[in-house]
Order: sequence, then C-alpha cells, then structure tokens
Amino acid sequence: MDRLAVACACMTLLAAQLFAKWYYNPLRHVPTAGGPSIPLLSYLAAYRFARHPEDVLQEGYDKFHGSTFKVALPHRWMVVVSGPDGVEDMRRRADNDLSIKDGFNEILQTEHIMGRDVNENRWHVDVIKSSLTPNLPSIFPELLDELPLAVQDNLLCEDGWTAVNVFPAVLNIVARLSSRVFVGLPLCRSLPYIRLAIRFTAARLKDANTLKLIPSVLRPIAARFLNNTRSALLEANAYIEPMIRARRADMERFGDDWQDRPNDLLQWFMDEASMKNMSDEAIPPRLFLINFASIHTSSMSMVNALHHLAAYPEYTAPLRTEVEQVITSDGWTKAAIDKMWKVDSFLRESQRSRTVARFALNRVAMRDLTLVDGTSIPKGTLIATAPSPAHRDQKYYHKADIFDPFRFSSIREETGVSAAQAFTHTSAKWLAFGHGKHACPGRFFAADELKALLAYIVLNYDIKVDDPPNGAQGVVTDKLLVRKRKTDSQDFAFRSSPGDPSL
Repeated sequence: MDRLAVACACMTLLAAQLFAKWYYNPLRHVPTAGGPSIPLLSYLAAYRFARHPEDVLQEGYDKFHGSTFKVALPHRWMVVVSGPDGVEDMRRRADNDLSIKDGFNEILQTEHIMGRDVNENRWHVDVIKSSLTPNLPSIFPELLDELPLAVQDNLLCEDGWTAVNVFPAVLNIVARLSSRVFVGLPLCRSLPYIRLAIRFTAARLKDANTLKLIPSVLRPIAARFLNNTRSALLEANAYIEPMIRARRADMERFGDDWQDRPNDLLQWFMDEASMKNMSDEAIPPRLFLINFASIHTSSMSMVNALHHLAAYPEYTAPLRTEVEQVITSDGWTKAAIDKMWKVDSFLRESQRSRTVARFALNRVAMRDLTLVDGTSIPKGTLIATAPSPAHRDQKYYHKADIFDPFRFSSIREETGVSAAQAFTHTSAKWLAFGHGKHACPGRFFAADELKALLAYIVLNYDIKVDDPPNGAQGVVTDKLLVRKRKTDSQDFAFRSSPGDPSL
C-alpha cells in the first residue's frame, strides 16, 4: 500500500510539473499547428512535423493567416509568422530586436561545430556582397569554361537514353562550377576535393541536426565528439593552406604588379583577412561555409528544375528557342544570361511550386517583443516565416496549384517590368532567398550559375521520365532518362560574343 501511495504521489507531482511547464510557457498563447502543445504530447506534433512539414505549415498558414502560429521542432518551438504584414514587420526589425546571426546559429549550430569566431565574425558574408556579386561579369567566363566539362563528366549518356540519378550528378556539377569561381583551376577539377566539398555539406547538416537533439547545456560537450565536420575541415586545410602560402609569397614578391593575381573567392578572402589583420587560418572554414550554402541549395533547386523539365517536355522547345536566339545575338555572356527571361522564369516557377527552404528569415528574439499582429514573444524565441505556403497562395499567384513555367516571363513581356519578376527578386510574397537587407547575398551568383547550367542542358540534352503524368511528384533521389542531343547547338553554344567561336 505504501508503494502504491508513493507511486501515486510521484505521478501527481510529475503531472503537476508538466502542467506548470505548459501553463507558464511564455509561448502557450501562440496557437499550435500540427498537434498538441501539451508537454510530452507535443512530441507527437514534432513527429508529425518531421514526417509532413509542408502539410503542417500549410495547415497553420490556412488557419492562422495574417497572424502567428507555432510548430514543434524536435528540440524547441518555432514561431512562424504568416502574411505580408508580419513578414514586413520582421524585415524592418533591427538586429538588436531579431538577430539573423543567432537565428542561423540555432538552425546550424555554427558556434558549437565551427567555433565562436566563425559565428560572431561573419566577414565572409560581407565579401560575398562587396566582391563576388560586383565581379560576376568578370568571373562569368570562368564558369562558362568549366560548364561543358562539368556536365559531360557527370551526365554520362552517350549511347542513347540512359537512366541517370540526377541528384548526385547535379551535386558534382554544382560543386565543380562553384569551386571554379571559389578556388579556380586546377583544384576545382580535383575529384577528391569535389567529393570533400560535398561531404562537408552533408557533415555540416548531420552534426547540426544531431546537436539539436541534445539539451542546450550539454551541446558544447557533445560537439567535441562530433567529428564529421571537423574531419572534413582538416582535410580542407590540406588543400587550401598550401594555396594560401603560395599566393602570399606572390603577393609579397609582386605587390600591386602581380599580373596573374587570381580573381576568385579565395583571393578576396585573403585580401579581406589582410585588411582585418586576421590569421589565414580563418579562411578555410569560411570558404567551406560558402561551399555549403552554394552546393546545398543550388543543387536542390536544379534537381527540382530538371524533374519539372522532364515532367513537362512541352516546355523544352520554347526554352531551347530562347537560349539559341539570345546566344546567336549576344554570345554566351553575362548580358546574354540576363536576357534569358524564360529560363529565369522556369527556375523561379520550379522554386515556387517546390520550395527548397522550409523556413526563411530565421531569427532569434533578442528581447521581449510585440509583433505587428499583437502577438508577444519572449527573449530567446526562435521565429521565422514559411515560404512554401506563401508561394502557393491563390491571392498572390493566379492558379497557384498549376505549374506555369513562363508565369513570370509573360508578366515581364506584358508590362515591361522586369525586376519584380526576376528569380533573384525578394518580397513578402516571394521568399526563396529571404527578404530585406539580410536576403541571401549569394543569390545573384546562384541564379547566374543555375541559369547557365539549365540553358546548357536544354541545348545539349533531352530529358524525360518513365511516367510523365507523375513525373513532377518525383523526389530528388529519382532517376531521369537523359539523352545527348545530336545537333549543331554545341557549335555556337559557347561563343563569348556574336560570331566569336573561340569558346
């Protein structure tokens, strides 16, 4: 009897503690999507979100549109803002209200995995804005030079229709193209280096997801036992550090007269490190962080685009016609890429209908805040918006449930307004690259890379699925049938200017 009484008392105390935890939870007043918010039972909501995130976010968006709701992650609650007013409210907030640095650190656990300096001193982001984006016209020929070789080495289909697992193929292509711009020749063509860049991307996500399952107080200790990212960075140092030493020697020897000074991301990082009196040891981890951002999102976007291209073959011809006409007129240049409105629209529509990012505008509240809809959130709240439901909202996109690849190029042609319809545009209704001053700084490079890659594939390959009506429902691990085209398109595809066959 005494044991039963003790057991009942323990159960009562536990129930009281759980009730108190729920009752005094500062986010209790924020409605929940996906399941219950009661302690312990909230893990059912987290399980459902892990299995069906798009359904949960759409449910919350439909039910609480224009307001906020929360979804259960395995390790904490995420408050989700919906509607243009809420998104604009987030965009306008200063960093001492909503911190992007802390938001990304919570999602990717950068401080624990890669160190406090990499998380706190984000000068690599400034270099993307100040050097990579302005230099896109000058580095574009480098990307073009790498493009045909990268594609041909990975889309192996010389003997007619061949089943290709496009996800690993695209991973290798994107990693190689990005590496040409980031570290140049010959390292960008080193297969072990490309594999390392891809492995780092996977390791980074794996370590972050593992840490988030561990109580925050124990994460600094647990991070010491996670070697995936750390071992990849050690291997990266073996490639990057000798290049840095060699370049430093040439900088010392030639100074401003160094005629062969590389025009790539590594060199810009070295220049920035010199200006900030930073050690060269700070360069490799930042270089691979940019690799991570470039490879992960761009590869997923291109795989989705190829699945859409295969599922809707009727759109290949107009894409091919546009690319051929633009190249015939302008050569294969940055200016030509900017004129490929249909290619740009196809990529944006593919991203709209199958958005890669689960959340955008990831932030952490740095103090207690009241949002524009009146919702109060305490300091430390993880908050974001969900792009996918907004991208499928019938109020913003006519027939949003239909894949219309030239939706945006048609508006350009009708209105003459091009900026708002571009792939790289950001707004409260188009969130593929975030929005506001902290929108993805590398989106202009990513867009040019993806447009060049899609245009080359459209010109030189045919793609199809075994079951076209269901093709758009495929996942990134699905195979597509690919065939090399036997046409004359390659004869003019890489002219740097009209009538110039040199490339």
